[in-house]
Amino acid sequence: MQLSLEHIEKELQGSELAPTTLADFRVFLAALYSWRANEIQKILALKPFIWLNIREKKNSDKAADREWQTTQKGAREMQLTWELRPIDKLSSAIASKLRVMDAEARNQM
Repeated sequence: MQLSLEHIEKELQGSELAPTTLADFRVFLAALYSWRANEIQKILALKPFIWLNIREKKNSDKAADREWQTTQKGAREMQLTWELRPIDKLSSAIASKLRVMDAEARNQM
């Protein structure tokens, strides 16, 4: 089965998972986070130039921000920003689970 955020979320809500499975999930999430962060970085590199052009035609920064958000790049920036949050939270939750599993394994030996 191909990994996805939805698959990982379902698996984490279900039964106990092996540490190797959890580690695989973290690697996938790290790669996904990196890919999305790289995409948002490219957008943010262009944003000042585009935003200034928009601002020249608007009366306020807030109006320019709203106009930016209606552009394709602005909408994608917002989408990516919100996609990065659950990826980060899932990765953090898996790390916590792995630490607990490690501590439990050490105490049993």
